[in-house]
Amino acid sequence: MQHVRNYGSFLQAYALKTTLESLGHQCEFVDIETGKVLPGLERNIKYLAGMAVKRYLNWDAIKTFASRLKYTKIYQDRFDNIYLKELGIQNHTIDSFDLAVIGSDEVFNFNQHTGYGFTTQLYGEVKNAKKVISYAGSFGTTTVDVIDKYGVREAMARALNSMAAISVRDKNSFEVVRNLLGKEPSLNVDPVLMFDYQNYAVEPKEKDYIVVYSYPNRIKGKEEIDVIRAFAKEKRKKLISICFYFPWCDETVIPHPFEVLGYIQNADYVITDTFHGCVMSIKFNKQFVALVRDSNRQKMSSLLDQFGLGERMCESFDDLQKRIERKIDYVPVNDQIANEKEKSLQYLKASLTE
Repeated sequence: MQHVRNYGSFLQAYALKTTLESLGHQCEFVDIETGKVLPGLERNIKYLAGMAVKRYLNWDAIKTFASRLKYTKIYQDRFDNIYLKELGIQNHTIDSFDLAVIGSDEVFNFNQHTGYGFTTQLYGEVKNAKKVISYAGSFGTTTVDVIDKYGVREAMARALNSMAAISVRDKNSFEVVRNLLGKEPSLNVDPVLMFDYQNYAVEPKEKDYIVVYSYPNRIKGKEEIDVIRAFAKEKRKKLISICFYFPWCDETVIPHPFEVLGYIQNADYVITDTFHGCVMSIKFNKQFVALVRDSNRQKMSSLLDQFGLGERMCESFDDLQKRIERKIDYVPVNDQIANEKEKSLQYLKASLTE
């Protein structure tokens, strides 16, 4: 997933790569092999046109589109340079690997419109690796029913069974592996929670603000917007959107990944509907609320329940203020993060030394 222009993708990839290198190993990224594009999951003109309509068809479409162009330019000028320099995704100096680590994020989720389709490489069949494991992989919206619907159970199970060790990050992924293989995988936290990012966060100039961390046109109902704006007004805080333009926010910033960490770390509150928005909020002990929908329910509920933060899930905007103002006791949360970090490091060390 290292080629995805997404803050969460970058941060989890950087964290996992740097952790492996800190354990004394040379590490390079392997590109995803193209597999079979399954019916209904094609990334064709119809799909792309539909995405464009969902993203830009609103009353402020011109500003939304202009913001997207600005976002793309900044990515090309700054973010891609960070990818090339910090991740080294174009470094291909090794032909055969002693170990391949699949993960993290939604590497097991074929139930989406990707250019590579369903490829058994992502489930363990890495041809140029002597040994393969996964770390905190997620099936995302791919359930056992979806696997059976597309008729890939046998191929997926064969590939998963070829791995020396399997690690997932959420309950759905745990159940999928147990159903397919009849054995339980390791359950580990996302690399962003495992990695010490405190020293990487770049402090922003802005003060007294609420971060809105979402994707284009996902927070769009008048009721939900009015509730968020009213809360910000009461608290006398600016609404700052990370990366994507929302006409109802006071400001849109397009930072590089380490600056995103700074914005989250210094925010008074965080409002998000993304997995890594929640991960960063937990990591930096923020008062936050997670906007939950059918599309993100599985991964959000699994993460938040794991740390006893299920009450941060907000399905009705009527109680957004009550939930976000409910003080989080981060002492037990931080203790659990420390335990999960040690558990994850032990899992990786065992796979690297055997």
